[in-house]
Amino acid sequence: MTNKIFIIKNQKTTYHIVHGANSTECERYASKELQKYLYLSTSTPIPVFSDKCEVRGKEIIIGEARNNTFKKLLEGKSNEAFLIKENDGNIIITGNSPRGVLYGVYKFLEEFIGYRMYASDCESYEKKTDLVIDEKYTLIQDFTFEYREAYWTCAFDANFASKNMLNSNLADLSSKYGGKVKWFNFHHSFGDLVNPQEYFDEHPEYFSLVDGERKKEHTELCLSNPDVYNICLKKLKEWIINNPECDIFSVAQDEWMGHFIKMACECENCKKIDEENASQSGSIITFVNKLADEIKKEYPNKFIHTFAYQYSRKTPSKVVPHDNVIVRLCNIECSWNKGIEEAMINKDSNEYKFYNDLVGWSKITKHLYIWDYAVNYRNYLLPFPNLRTMVKNIELYRKFNVKGILMQGNFSYGGGGYLDELKSYLVARLLRDDFEGLDKTIKDFCDNYYGKEASPYIIEFINLWEDNVYDKKLWLYDDSDSDLFTTDIINKAYALITQALKVSNGEYYDRVDKLMLSMEYLIIVRKPLNDESRNEMLDKFIVRVKKHHITELFERTELEYSFDVMRKSQYAKNRENWYSLYYIMR
Repeated sequence: MTNKIFIIKNQKTTYHIVHGANSTECERYASKELQKYLYLSTSTPIPVFSDKCEVRGKEIIIGEARNNTFKKLLEGKSNEAFLIKENDGNIIITGNSPRGVLYGVYKFLEEFIGYRMYASDCESYEKKTDLVIDEKYTLIQDFTFEYREAYWTCAFDANFASKNMLNSNLADLSSKYGGKVKWFNFHHSFGDLVNPQEYFDEHPEYFSLVDGERKKEHTELCLSNPDVYNICLKKLKEWIINNPECDIFSVAQDEWMGHFIKMACECENCKKIDEENASQSGSIITFVNKLADEIKKEYPNKFIHTFAYQYSRKTPSKVVPHDNVIVRLCNIECSWNKGIEEAMINKDSNEYKFYNDLVGWSKITKHLYIWDYAVNYRNYLLPFPNLRTMVKNIELYRKFNVKGILMQGNFSYGGGGYLDELKSYLVARLLRDDFEGLDKTIKDFCDNYYGKEASPYIIEFINLWEDNVYDKKLWLYDDSDSDLFTTDIINKAYALITQALKVSNGEYYDRVDKLMLSMEYLIIVRKPLNDESRNEMLDKFIVRVKKHHITELFERTELEYSFDVMRKSQYAKNRENWYSLYYIMR
């Protein structure tokens, strides 16, 4: 039988929390966080001091305080790995970096007082009189995914990100929180490196030759042109020098909303490289490798990122990304109603093609990342039931040695899309190596975020949509006339949220009320324009959208424009004079 060690017994303790005299800001913060939440849970304050003070009894030792050497147990693991260990009555919480130490503290709180942060305004912990640990208890935890980004506005909060072990580039993670995986830019960048507005008129040869014509608009770079390489190298070095805190710099194709047009260069030299590699990724990887080799000479710890996206998604047959190159594979052409492996119906399906690209890139890429999607960008509030799919796909990525994942949701300044908070929390838990299962995670979240009275109705609402989407198509740009949205399922879903509202009050009511906006949006835009109730419903809807501080209903679109579209167009389809509010996310 394992002996038990009481850190706290009957709300009394002889323990102290100790950090090193030369500890980092993050390690000192970790010590205070441990003290704070143990006090909240047990009403027992455990003193915190540095190891300049003499030992006064048993201790919870943070980091490498007291010159403990237990960090050696983490040798060979990532810089975020951490250890929790009982040793002769003392408790060691250490990690391979300050961030790892902080994660170790949060894991200790999760294990021993049931701590969870579900959203920036919702956390929970158990009330206890005793805090007990097994003698010789040892927990070592590391991360399969070296980069973990839940790309929702509500997930950028520093407390949410750090407590859920997200090292997100977009999260507000200062040194106090252990920092993050910092990108200078992490998206389309060819135009930032060689801007066609600056160079094209004098040097059209720097840009894509498409169907015999150099393109200024909807263009990419001529990657076989030596001048283009020199300009990019100079700009890239400037970025690195001026942004020393950044780890990753993007050299990646542009998009120009060009999902269905040719953009890649077809000049003789570019075409030759691509044909040799049986993919238009050939010229991109060749170009990026050359830059990465040169950058490595002066900056051996920096990474160069590029995309495998749309026309460049297919794996090259010859060239191999170098070790300091990150390739980020995107699955934007897929459907999200079922997992990629389930959806591989035939060799012509997008899912089959993506799966083969995933397998191919995984064989040749040391740092393969994924850019995945989890919301309807055309209609942020429309139900987008992809929770089960998300679990299956992340398991697939793990199987093929993917090292980083960005799961893109509603990143608008106001946030507020369908189930944003649940999806952010679920992604955070999925990207760790200790995920406890989908149903358990959803119930735990709903009980605490929506309240135990409303939770059964919300869970039934979630499962109603998840059950009904499996044999449909689910795309990122569906409208409310999609096959998913039948009158029957809408009525059932609306009734469930109505029931949830009836049993809710206070902050729980506000959260359920915000979820109800998804149903009201769906109902309003489906009504015929001559329906007498339509405008009155819309007026009330507008008031509540603003009450919940939502700033966008359509991606990168002014809110008042969206309301106007809702008023004038059934299904909100007719979007004349639409323009994009492009904002840089770095």
